[in-house]
Amino acid sequence: MGKFAIRLAALALPLMFGQNHALMAWHATGPFGGDAELVRVVPKVKGMVIAGSRNGLLFTSTNGGAFWNPVSFPAQFAGVLHALEVDPRSDSVWYAGVESEQSWLAGVWKTADAGRTWNLIPATKGFSVWSLAVWAKNPDVVAAGTGSGVFLSKDAAAHWSRISAEGDSELRPVVSLAFHPGDSNTLYAGTTHLPWKTVNGGKSWQSIHEGMIDDSDVFSINVDATHPDRVFASACSGLYGSTNGAERWAKLATPPGAFRTYFVAIDPRHVEIVFAGTTEGLMRSVDGGKTWRKVSNEAVRTAAFDPWVDGRIFFASSSAGMMVSTDGGATAHESNFGFTNRNFTTLTGSGANLYSSSVFEPVSGGVYRTDNLGLRWARAGEQPADQLLFMAASPDNPKALAAVGYRGIMESADGGKTWTSKRTPPPGAKVTALLPTGNSVLLAGTDAGLFRSTSDGWAALAGSPVTAIGHSGKMYFAWTETGALASGNPSAGWSACGILPEQAGPPPTWYGVAFDSANQSTALAATSAGVYRSLDGCRSWTPAQNGLQPETSSLVLFHPTHPGEAFATQGGRVFASDDSGSHWLPLDDEVPSNSGPSSLFILPAAPDRLFALFPRRGVFSTILSSTGLSARPIASTPNFQKQETSLQ
Repeated sequence: MGKFAIRLAALALPLMFGQNHALMAWHATGPFGGDAELVRVVPKVKGMVIAGSRNGLLFTSTNGGAFWNPVSFPAQFAGVLHALEVDPRSDSVWYAGVESEQSWLAGVWKTADAGRTWNLIPATKGFSVWSLAVWAKNPDVVAAGTGSGVFLSKDAAAHWSRISAEGDSELRPVVSLAFHPGDSNTLYAGTTHLPWKTVNGGKSWQSIHEGMIDDSDVFSINVDATHPDRVFASACSGLYGSTNGAERWAKLATPPGAFRTYFVAIDPRHVEIVFAGTTEGLMRSVDGGKTWRKVSNEAVRTAAFDPWVDGRIFFASSSAGMMVSTDGGATAHESNFGFTNRNFTTLTGSGANLYSSSVFEPVSGGVYRTDNLGLRWARAGEQPADQLLFMAASPDNPKALAAVGYRGIMESADGGKTWTSKRTPPPGAKVTALLPTGNSVLLAGTDAGLFRSTSDGWAALAGSPVTAIGHSGKMYFAWTETGALASGNPSAGWSACGILPEQAGPPPTWYGVAFDSANQSTALAATSAGVYRSLDGCRSWTPAQNGLQPETSSLVLFHPTHPGEAFATQGGRVFASDDSGSHWLPLDDEVPSNSGPSSLFILPAAPDRLFALFPRRGVFSTILSSTGLSARPIASTPNFQKQETSLQ
């Protein structure tokens, strides 16, 4: 592929969305999908949907779920997002219920500007909020179910009062809530034991468990807006229905195996159509719950019905991410473009192939591969037998992969479709890093030292415990917490790099080393005290602080073909230099994740694109230029990719 063709390919992603992106903006490429827990429509705005994950990630779509954009949320990764509700009168007022071990994050959060800013409601601070309900007739009335009971606000969450007895140990934790559509004094509450009901605004509560199996966790309650005495409840013991305001429940006959029911929802336009998310997948009934048909095998947690488009329904799935139906729920398909919530561990590549992997996702985890610069990712094969904590591609064979898992070393010769185990270095040693060097030779870093694979096992190269291995240009390097080793011949001749300059406090921890491919005497080191620079082949080091601070930098990377061009991370941002690390500029004012990327990578077949792996967010890319960083515009605002088409 010629350089002009490469540049066109690199530009294809932003151009396909019709946006006038500035250079240096990050664009989500995938792999999309992962765990979704909550979905709500914004009735005031056509096509607007909000999706949330259990670990506090939020996304919005303005085109009916065709594309999702991340929304900043203060409790992401630091709390459990249990509830999400929308004021139906507003295009920008949302509520979120959070549980967290950090008391300053737990409670009811509110935004009045569509997620740009959030405020923790002071009266709820420190409470574990498991459920929320907004009364449709007057959305100023909001109820919150917490670990210690039920609270009510009548002024859009400004002030709250407890409406369940503080000493009532039975009416807690409240994991589901639902208002009577015509009477805000009538409120249903589901606990991890049984359901409850008040008809007088919480002055008294009645246990409404007749007909329900004892000690049932009641995950959701849904009241028919057209016939309020018709109520459904989903529980760990199955699905229940009532025709007398929950005075008595009848267990509904869901298909075999569908005993645990995560949610139940009535189609507001077609009230005889009912959906249930069960252990056997998503179920649909067209006769009010008498008979059921399976729509999908995916584990679906919540549903939301589009008030603008009849038949369009959104589903949040813990196994398939976001799903959309356009035929009233008869069928549903994944619609995850822009939505990512996966346990990513690594990013690697060779030739035109880029690989990433995720762990602890039994249904959809494993190795993902793209051969078109991230425009389309595909799962390489079934989940490997071991969780892949680290993976690297061979430089001379794009389909040859080596990986480290909990059980040792694994290899794949077919791009991650199948894997075989490989004998590890000395028995009992913990493998901490792995790097293919070509010709089927592996370097392995362990807590017992550095090793090279041979035809009959492994040969020791160095005895110091190794935390990571890498290479740039013709140089290979390995580093420990206190230093680095370098070699131009990975099979032999490893020598220690010089130590960093003395400073106050403990010696800095080393996180990475990179050598300039055009000048092997120039190297950079990422450390807990900042980036250091060497001009004598890593024998001596000086701080690189023109644009960087003397604080933790976890990644450094030299461009494989652009002489003197380097990248580093610090403070959650990515910085670039075009003078071998003498001066640095930020690539963008903001990045997709506050924690910054865990990997940076440039494919040999696409030298004009920088890829970055952000924890949970996936792989993003930004376009580089061969005209020098000083000549490039630096974006002043975040500019994540968007899509303007919609699902109809």
